[in-house]
Amino acid sequence: MRDDFNAVARRPGGLPRSPFAPVEQGQGMTWAIIAATSLIAMALSVYQLTRPGMLFGLTEYDDGVYFGSAIRLVHGALPYRDFVLVHPPGFELLASPMALLSRAIGTRDAMAALRLCMPLVAAVNVLLVGALIRHRGRLSTLLGAGLMAVFPAEVGATHTALLEPVLDLFCLLGALLVFGGETLGGRRQLLLGGVAFGFAGSVKGWALIPVLVIAVLCLPQVSRRLAPFACGVTIGFAVPTLPFVIAAPGAFYHDVVATQLVRIAGSGRIPLTTRLADLTGGPALLHGWLAIAMAIGFAAVVIAAMTWSSERPTAFEWFAVASTVGVAALLMLPAQFYGHYAAFIAPFLAIAVASAVGSLVPAPLLRTGLAIAALGLIALTANHVRIIGGEHASDKALSIDAVIPAGACALADSPADLITADRFVSPSPGCGDNITDPYGTTISYGRSKPAAVAVWRHAFENSDYLVLYSLRNGRIPLVPSLRAYLDEHFRLVRTDGLLVYVRNGH
Repeated sequence: MRDDFNAVARRPGGLPRSPFAPVEQGQGMTWAIIAATSLIAMALSVYQLTRPGMLFGLTEYDDGVYFGSAIRLVHGALPYRDFVLVHPPGFELLASPMALLSRAIGTRDAMAALRLCMPLVAAVNVLLVGALIRHRGRLSTLLGAGLMAVFPAEVGATHTALLEPVLDLFCLLGALLVFGGETLGGRRQLLLGGVAFGFAGSVKGWALIPVLVIAVLCLPQVSRRLAPFACGVTIGFAVPTLPFVIAAPGAFYHDVVATQLVRIAGSGRIPLTTRLADLTGGPALLHGWLAIAMAIGFAAVVIAAMTWSSERPTAFEWFAVASTVGVAALLMLPAQFYGHYAAFIAPFLAIAVASAVGSLVPAPLLRTGLAIAALGLIALTANHVRIIGGEHASDKALSIDAVIPAGACALADSPADLITADRFVSPSPGCGDNITDPYGTTISYGRSKPAAVAVWRHAFENSDYLVLYSLRNGRIPLVPSLRAYLDEHFRLVRTDGLLVYVRNGH
């Protein structure tokens, strides 16, 4: 991939990087592009939170699990040892200051405060993409940062506290530290970059893909490159996770590794076309088949750029392309797939495609390319504004408050319902067995197998209120024996679309 990032820009050995490379005076305009695209990303994320119910209401299942786990942590319950958590604890540690704040302002306002941090994450991610690619010139910078700012999955994932944008942030920070332009940096850079990548792995294990790519790029210089990078990765992952591993080594492995393997082999596989629509950022037209054409188009542009001349692709180019392919392959494995998963591919795809397009555009067409890219960015931003304008979420806090008194022991199949109603925390010891991820707990214990049923039976016995979104969503294995227990020991109150079970005598 060749680009316009200086007339004298050369590969190692003195060969010119592109026959079309123009001279660019200064970096002021490049940084202005990065700043503008970062503000677009932040503005879109903020706009989402202004829509009805989006700041305080129920918008996702996962955000309640993540923030709920942080709340449990600051109240003395350890993930893995005291409750199931199916990913490493990095995000919970990052969210713990807000969880601690919830003790003073309540979980509802603390959740809103955490959501208000996501526009900043969105902006920083775009800034890091721009900083990584800016040495390739204005066109590549505008394309890369612009694609990151308006990539649908990335925009959607920053409306609340989800893992993928945070995972992107630490992977991009690691890449910025590791790479000095087109090549890998020195030992200190590799060590520090490895620490960032290691912490990304403590947020979500998917960070292993770019880590493996960089590890291969470090070869064959084991002592000079691979060793410091691997050392940094180990430090970055071990420091936040080791205390939890020591507290419950078997449970940590079972939750984080074994349970995820179960999810890969699960039933109800999401179609390829649906996944590709999210992974390419394309519209789900023609039942997603348009996404196949987009994926082929992206691949053709990247391959054309990498084979355009006889010069070997740089380490930076291989990192972007191999990480994109690796992440795409990873997200094809699990039977289940959710739209926000595709946010993880956004930075690598943006860098790979932007670098490829930028290197294929000759210098005489540079201004035309910049104009087209700017118009495309404006159009995509306007489309996001149109779509976001119709978004809304339900806020059931008042309905739950009317049935469940403050401080009561309640258990829900969606923790966010209780968090946004300030009913998540109870002084009752062992309330609901501290279950924080109902679906994760169910699949961890074998779905409807006797072990899972026994876990939920015990949790029901230690709860006075149950808040259920549905009896058939699979989050709780409501087999006949559990349904019979509910009917015998609880009475049903229907409120605002929720099923609230109140223990007899309360």
